[in-house]
Parts: sequence; structure tokens; C-alpha cells
Amino acid sequence: MARQRKSARPADPMAIARRRAAERLAERDPATWGVNEAAMSLAANAAAVARSSPPGRRPNVRRQDAFDCLVARGGLSRGALEAVRRLQDDIAVLHRTLAGGGDFAPRIDRSPDPQSFTDARRRAGARIEAALALAGPASARLLVALCESEAVLGRAADWRAVVAAHTAERLPDAQGAVLRAACENLAGAYATIDRGRARAG
Repeated sequence: MARQRKSARPADPMAIARRRAAERLAERDPATWGVNEAAMSLAANAAAVARSSPPGRRPNVRRQDAFDCLVARGGLSRGALEAVRRLQDDIAVLHRTLAGGGDFAPRIDRSPDPQSFTDARRRAGARIEAALALAGPASARLLVALCESEAVLGRAADWRAVVAAHTAERLPDAQGAVLRAACENLAGAYATIDRGRARAG
């Protein structure tokens, strides 16, 4: 006795077209994209770290620098990291140019006149000078060498080579300690500046 085949309902062409259109739309939506594993395995992305994100949100990929590495090892305080980021932001403002193809520098100095580009750079330079003067000459030289390479050249310097060049320190653990001390000195400098502003204001 032959088995009877179940009669399949004929597919609705409009339902198929809607489903395919929804799939194409989802492929074009950046929110559905994940991290490109082939790109992450390239040598140029050795310092990039993919961070997990809540479901429904894009994964976060961030390029780590020497300061992120020190925080990850538990050797740099949150205040010192914030001080370094503050210095990096001002250095980015100081070195950006109007002739560049795009302005990727953070907008931390919002002037009432958007055309006063030189004023924004001048104020950033004054903030850098004040903070570095209080941090001390050795810390200032080291931090400027590390932060300016990324702002000007667009790539992070080999921080161990920079520490060795500026301090003649060759031991890896001691190099980390020297950089941590410079960052803490910078945090102290910014704390002094902020206290002075609070008293004045």
C-alpha cells in the first residue's frame, strides 16, 4: 500500500519576497555585523581587542595602547588613566589641521565661534603646558613622546622602546614602573590645576 504524501501548502510568492527583502536589509544593517575574524587576525590589529556587548548591540573593538595594558595588569589607577586621556585629547586638538581629509580628533574645546580654530589650539597648548610643568620634566618628556606619536603619526609607539630611550631603563618591570610613575605625576598635576580652578571659580 503506497503511502499518501502530505499535501504541502503552496508557497506564497509575496511572503518569500518579503522574507528575502528582510534578510537583505539585515545584511546591510551595521547593527547586525559582528567582528571580522580575518581582519582581527592581521598583524596590524595585534593591539585591537574585541569586547563583548549585550545581545542586540554591536561588539566593541578598541585598539589598546600602553596605558590600557597597564590598567589591565592592575598597575595604573583610574585617575591616572583619565589624566593621560585628558592629555591625549589636548594633544589631538593641538596637532589637528584644517587641511586634513577628516577630523578624527575629539571635540573637547567648544568655542562660541566655530571658526576660531587657532584659539582652540592655543588653549589646548596652554592646558598641556600647565599640566606638564607640574608633572615634572622627566614625566613630561616621556608622556609627550608616547602621546604625540599617536596624535601626529596615527599609530602608537612601542612604549618600551620610548621608555628605554628617555630613561635608559632596560628592565621590563622597571619600565612599567617608570611609566606608571609618570602617569601618576600627571594625575597629580591635573588635580592641582582643578583645585586651583575651583578656588578661583
